[in-house]
Amino acid sequence: MIFLISFFKKIKLYLYELRKRIRRYYYTQVGIKRISNYETIPYINNKCIFNNNIILGSNCHFNGMEVGGAGKVTIGDNFHSGPFCMMITQNHNIHGEELPYDSSYILKDIVIGDNVWIGSRVIILGGVSIGEGAVIQAGSVVVSDIPALSIAGGHPAKVFSHRDSEHYYKLKKEKKFS
Repeated sequence: MIFLISFFKKIKLYLYELRKRIRRYYYTQVGIKRISNYETIPYINNKCIFNNNIILGSNCHFNGMEVGGAGKVTIGDNFHSGPFCMMITQNHNIHGEELPYDSSYILKDIVIGDNVWIGSRVIILGGVSIGEGAVIQAGSVVVSDIPALSIAGGHPAKVFSHRDSEHYYKLKKEKKFS
């Protein structure tokens, strides 16, 4: 009897892992059709919507991202994002010929450096640069540039701490990337 329980637990775990791999494969195949350029095929674990104007480095992980607008998004190597994140690269023109806005758009690019981790439900607005090694806290709204090795969060996101640069560069030199 114990053997049977153990056997069924192993089968259940195997089926769970198989389902996860099939989902990742499906979401990756759908996602890469909307990415302009990538160094290595990204890991797309949940539904993502991309805007056809994205350039990715290698080893990028998406767990649910929506990139809206026609602006360009450039993401470096070893990027990780939590679920339900958004990047908004296009705004209505409020200085146009009609109120509250006209039919023209303002495009703003987003640049994200290497080894950046974006938490769950983060919104990044156009015109923003996030420096290498930065960490953005879950639920944040990034409206201005975040320097390298910064830890930022809030609405709007503000830098409240920094990574240990000596430790960071040691791990980077040893090529210890997840």
